[in-house]
Amino acid sequence: MAYHCEVRTTCRFCGSKDLQQYIDLGDQPPSNSFIKAAVIAQEEDFPLRVNLCRACGLSQLTHTVSARDIFDEYAYLSSTSRALVQHYQELVDGLIKQHAPAPGSLVVDIGANDGIMLDRYPAGFRPVGVEPSSAGAAAEKKGHVILRTFFDEPVAEQLVAKHGKAKLATITNVFAHIDEIHTVVRGFAKLMDTDGVLVIEFPYVIDTIDQLFFDTIYHEHLCYLAVSPIARLFATVGMRPFHAKRVAVGASGPAVQLSLCLNDAPHKSDGSVEALLKLEQDWGLTDSARYEGFSKRVQDRGAEIRALLDKLKAEGKTIAAFAAPAKGNTLLNAYGLSTDRLDAISENNAEKVGKVAPGSHIPVITDEDFLARKYDYALLLAWNYADFFVKNAAFVKQGGKFIIPLPNLVIAP
Repeated sequence: MAYHCEVRTTCRFCGSKDLQQYIDLGDQPPSNSFIKAAVIAQEEDFPLRVNLCRACGLSQLTHTVSARDIFDEYAYLSSTSRALVQHYQELVDGLIKQHAPAPGSLVVDIGANDGIMLDRYPAGFRPVGVEPSSAGAAAEKKGHVILRTFFDEPVAEQLVAKHGKAKLATITNVFAHIDEIHTVVRGFAKLMDTDGVLVIEFPYVIDTIDQLFFDTIYHEHLCYLAVSPIARLFATVGMRPFHAKRVAVGASGPAVQLSLCLNDAPHKSDGSVEALLKLEQDWGLTDSARYEGFSKRVQDRGAEIRALLDKLKAEGKTIAAFAAPAKGNTLLNAYGLSTDRLDAISENNAEKVGKVAPGSHIPVITDEDFLARKYDYALLLAWNYADFFVKNAAFVKQGGKFIIPLPNLVIAP
């Protein structure tokens, strides 16, 4: 399909023109655009570059590929990740325990995908999802109420008119995807009940820089987030953060779970937000000098990975890749990894199997086929679930070893 792309010259959050580029990962296709081998010649790619807004501290892509194009036919289904199912169950259980919403309360998930978050709520709640992509059909088949559109202020008004105000709302690994962000935050201000709680989960830009999580940079992720610019943005619509929690496992890696409410809601700040705001100030969120050297560190890790793969190949070892998340394609393409070093990619999402990975064109095969081939090593592209896979993967039980590329290059077990 043909993608539409625009170049951004002002900050998406605050409107400042004081933007400075700090990394260029080359021209890459949208990271979830798995295609049939027969149409490789039609594949499109776009610059993947990140700017820092020195006014508010938001990092963001220079080139915006249309979300409507990316999410029309979308290959990512959240529930195929057992580790992510477990993570979201813990999130929902914690919200219910902490805030004790009454029976019959409306709970809303923005970017509901295949219903993975809605599935986590026990009987008695009224779950509603908003999901514009083709993944929403999977949630509807489970019986969930899904609004098949992009969330914004008019959609929030429609949702409230039909279902009422939300006691709990979640938007996990989605906030960074949004281009027209101001209508979305206005929508949240209208959606939330007087004591409602909104939880945004997002990869933390400080982790991205400090721990080299560069592969979370791809065209779906327009922004690379921190608490300061988010708090500033929500203040414009009368909402405030009151709790922040850093978690080791999120959809794209370590993340922040930020709880927000209306300004006059009864939720008291517990000091956790203030602690992260001070961390960001001390770290130098708006200081371009903090980001210097990031690009070279990314390049150096690529050289290490290529050298390791070449060494193993020279020893006669067989190597594939394990899991096919969007961020894995950023890594493969940034490092020029293709079928000369990796035979295939193992994946349990049927929407990706039988296709090739965007850019690298490595064939995607089933987990069963992968196991039958008895590879010696597998580059773990879903490195954020390394502990889970090392403990549970059948590949390890049959003697295979994972090459974990980030945050440190290690072989396990």
